[in-house]
This record gives sequence, structure tokens and C-alpha cells, in this order.
Amino acid sequence: MARAPQTLAGRLLVSHPQLRDDHFRETVILLHTHDSAEGALGVIVNRPLGRVLGQIESTAELKPLDDVPLFEGGPVATDRLAFGGWFFPAQGEPEVRFGLGQDEAAQLAKDGRFRLSAYIGYAGWSPGQLENELKMNAWVVCPFDALCLDFEGVELWKKLLERHRPDLRLEADSPDNPGLN
Repeated sequence: MARAPQTLAGRLLVSHPQLRDDHFRETVILLHTHDSAEGALGVIVNRPLGRVLGQIESTAELKPLDDVPLFEGGPVATDRLAFGGWFFPAQGEPEVRFGLGQDEAAQLAKDGRFRLSAYIGYAGWSPGQLENELKMNAWVVCPFDALCLDFEGVELWKKLLERHRPDLRLEADSPDNPGLN
């Protein structure tokens, strides 16, 4: 059995189909930091709000970021905004940046290669909490995937499960309450 990496930072957490917590049901989380002694922090990358930053806050400083899509990042600190972005080169590993300040995000917006997003709130775990949830199979851990460029919402969640845990496909496609069918 392969040993889990010391840190899961930069990887995706895909919620198991049986995880019914409303905050994390059918979610894909990009982990920004992870340390078993310090805990973990990430953002939900598949809950777009259908708005761009310029629709909620338009200032001269934020003007270069007006078209950056907004996402529900998680249930913690929902009064805070965080920027993240990723770039998939033709060859090699994807480049993922998170926790960007406005200036750095604006620079990446000008660069044009990065897909930028703004996240309202984040998901956080206390030390050992994520490890316990992983032992309970609440999450499927997978590498950051180019599917994040092509899909969003529940469709991204299903596609990632299909690719990384095809054995869960039937559960992912099941209705919430089969008894109502």
C-alpha cells in the first residue's frame, strides 16, 4: 500500500457521494495548506456564484479583476475574499497559486495564462480533523486535474469521481432520496 504524502497541499478533495453535509456535499476542494500538526485550509472550486468580482465591488484598484468569477469558497470567514489561479502548460505539472493578494492577482490577470477565481470564504480543518475524515472515506484525494478547466458545479464533481473512483459512479448518479422515484 502506497504511503500518503506528508502534505496534501495542491491536491483536490472530492467529497464522497455519501457525504451529506450541506456545506460539503458534491464539492471539490483545492487544498492550499495541509499539515497534520497545523490542520488544513482550502477552497471549494466547484460552487460558482454566477457573478464576477466587478458586479459586487468595483474600485480602481480592483478594475483589472472585474471579470474574475466569484465562487463560494467555504463556510469559514465568509466576509473575506481570496484569489487563486492555475495554469496548465502543454507539458509538465500544473502551476497552482493561491492566497494571492490583489496586486499579484492583477498581475496574473494581465499574464493571461492563468485561470483566476475569487473565493468568498474557505474550508478549514483543525489538526487531525482532515486525517480522521480521510480514514472515514469522506473524501477522495486526487491530483489537481485539467477537468477543472472544462467543467464546474456538480458536473466537475461527477467527472472527477468518474476519473479517479469509477467504482463510485453509481452512487454519484443516484437521486438524493431513491424512495421518491
